[in-house]
Amino acid sequence: MANVRDLVVIHERDFQKYSVDRRIYCVPVCVTSRYNAEIRLEVQYDILYRFFGEKLFFPSISNPRSILECGYGRGQWAVQVAEDYEQCEVTGLDIYPEPLPDQPDNLSLHGYNLNDRFDIPEVFEYKPYDLVHSRFVAQGIKSTRWPTYVQDMKRLLKPTGWVQMVEYYLNIQSNSGRLDMNSALRTWWEKYAEAMERSRRDPRVGPQRLGRLLVDAGYKYINLNTFQLPIGGWRSDFNHAIEPHMARIGRDSVDMVSELLESASLWLFTDRLGMSAAEVETLNNEAKMELRDTTLQLYLPM
Repeated sequence: MANVRDLVVIHERDFQKYSVDRRIYCVPVCVTSRYNAEIRLEVQYDILYRFFGEKLFFPSISNPRSILECGYGRGQWAVQVAEDYEQCEVTGLDIYPEPLPDQPDNLSLHGYNLNDRFDIPEVFEYKPYDLVHSRFVAQGIKSTRWPTYVQDMKRLLKPTGWVQMVEYYLNIQSNSGRLDMNSALRTWWEKYAEAMERSRRDPRVGPQRLGRLLVDAGYKYINLNTFQLPIGGWRSDFNHAIEPHMARIGRDSVDMVSELLESASLWLFTDRLGMSAAEVETLNNEAKMELRDTTLQLYLPM
C-alpha cells in the first residue's frame, strides 16, 4: 500500500487520498476545522469499554498468545490488549495506518485493505490466532466481501480460537416510541442506507446478518447479542429509576454519536447522493438536535 498517509481535503475535512481514490473507507481521518476524528474514536472506545463492563473481549481466553485486530483506528483496543497481555503478540490492521505514541513492543501495525484476502505472509506470517477482533468496519467492506472476510478470519484461528465482531446499526431507535417517521434521524438513516447500497456496502450488517455469515463459514459455538447503546441520560431500571452508570454513558454518547453521523455521511451523501455540503450539514444539525432530546429515549443498536 503506497502513499497511504497522503491526505486530500474534501469539504474542509482531511480524508485519506488512498481510500477516496479507490472508494474504500471515505471518512475524515484527522483534525481539521470543527471536526476531530481522533477524539471521537478515543471517546468511542472509552464509552464502549465502560458499556461492556470493562471487558476487551467476551470469549473466555485466559492466556492469549496471538491476537489480530481488523480496523484498529486510533489503536485504543489493540494497545490495551497488548498492555494487559504482555506475552501476547498483537497485530493491528487498518486502511489508514496511524502511527501510535508509546506503542507497546508486542504490538505490530500494518496498513491493509480489509477487502483483500488475508494471504500476505509478511503481515499474517501464518500464525494461528487465539482471537480475531473486528469492530465497526462495515462502511469500508464491500457487500460481496463479507462471506470471504468471515472465512478468512476463521482460517487464521487456532482450533480453540474465537472471532469477536461488533457493528453499529445506524438506524437509531426510540425506546419511548416518540421518534417521528418524518424526523431528521429517520431521513438521515434512509439517505445513509441508499448511499451505502450505491457504494456496494451493506448498511444493515448486525447480529443477524453476522450470525448467518458465521454459520455459513462453518463456525461453532456462535453467540449472538444485540446491545442498545443509550443516547442521553434517560436509561432507567425496572422500577423506572435512572441507572447512574448507564445515564453517564448515555450523556457521554450524545456528542460521540453526533460526530459519528457527521463522519459517516459527509462524503457518502455528497458523492453518492449528489447533496451539497451545506445540505448535509443542515441534515446533520437537525439530527443532532434530536439526539439531545431525552424524551425520545434514543439508543443505537449494535
